[in-house]
Amino acid sequence: MSAPTFPEASRRAARGARPAQMIRIEGVSRVYPATKKSAAVAALKDVDIAIGAGEIYGLIGRSGAGKSTLLRAINGLERPTAGRISVDGAGISALDGEQLRAARRKIGMIFQHFNLLSSRTTFDNVALPLEFAGLDRKAIGMRVGTLLELVGISDKRHRYPVELSGGEKQRVGIARALATEPKVLLSDEATSALDPDTTRAILALLADINRTLGVTIVLITHEMAVVKEICHRVGVMEAGQVIEEGDVYDVVSRPRTDIARSFLSALSGRELPRWLAEKLHPDRERALKAVLRLRFTGEKATEPAIARLAQKFGADVAILQAQVDEIGGRPFGSIVVAAPADEEFDAAAHAFLADYDVAVERIGYVD
Repeated sequence: MSAPTFPEASRRAARGARPAQMIRIEGVSRVYPATKKSAAVAALKDVDIAIGAGEIYGLIGRSGAGKSTLLRAINGLERPTAGRISVDGAGISALDGEQLRAARRKIGMIFQHFNLLSSRTTFDNVALPLEFAGLDRKAIGMRVGTLLELVGISDKRHRYPVELSGGEKQRVGIARALATEPKVLLSDEATSALDPDTTRAILALLADINRTLGVTIVLITHEMAVVKEICHRVGVMEAGQVIEEGDVYDVVSRPRTDIARSFLSALSGRELPRWLAEKLHPDRERALKAVLRLRFTGEKATEPAIARLAQKFGADVAILQAQVDEIGGRPFGSIVVAAPADEEFDAAAHAFLADYDVAVERIGYVD
């Protein structure tokens, strides 16, 4: 391995162009065979994903959705029952022995619980992969020094894990993952054990590493706030399948499946307050008000569409819940309102709000 350098991200594609593929997952399934105590389990089912060079790709889903199994398959720790996985052109799922070990050196791994060796200092934890790779002490010293500076813990080089905070431990883990100059970083719930402020700092560090080094990052999480913060694209997993995939803004603002809508509710303001949810029913005939969820996207997301709607039709429209956010520099709002439970008004409101790029979803009625 050569002495380390940190070139600018020459692999990043120009804005607006789709980058070349770094990771290709084609028809991948993973079935754990039946045992005396349990039936066979299909952890992955015909998964197809293409991840571009220099992308930050998020995988979200509930526990047991298959996220961790897929991540382990990408770095060769799991062998697919069917299908093919390639990383930077190498067919990971078909490699063995030294070829697989060589391919894994291009793939760094960041863990939820850090996986640091308690008997080694910060410096020595980061140096470990380089020792396995056979670098001499001088080259290791140069590389580790550069990495510790990159992740902002040069002053902690002689500290042991027990002397570090959770955020500092994760910075050591990130530096160690970068030691062999990988082209891909896999992050397994890397921020779920951290407090919110530390989480934001670690995500900012990963985004900076992505911009500076051009490293492709795949992160799995159950927190949409993490995906919203740094990911370019996201795949939603359920029962071993990717049920929805696309640009983060599109998936968050206009989820297409019920499972995705449920999973994304906390981030996008879609989760109704309990006091309101308990009053909802599906019967228009005995209702005084219809409860509508309005999703504002694009450049018109900040315009006063609701006020203009009420003014135009002389209608009593009450805001029950509202959230305005920004995803990838683009505004996004989700507002729940109570409006007249009237078919004529309902049709007119849909047509009026369509001019503002507002999607209208009727979620029930209240007496």
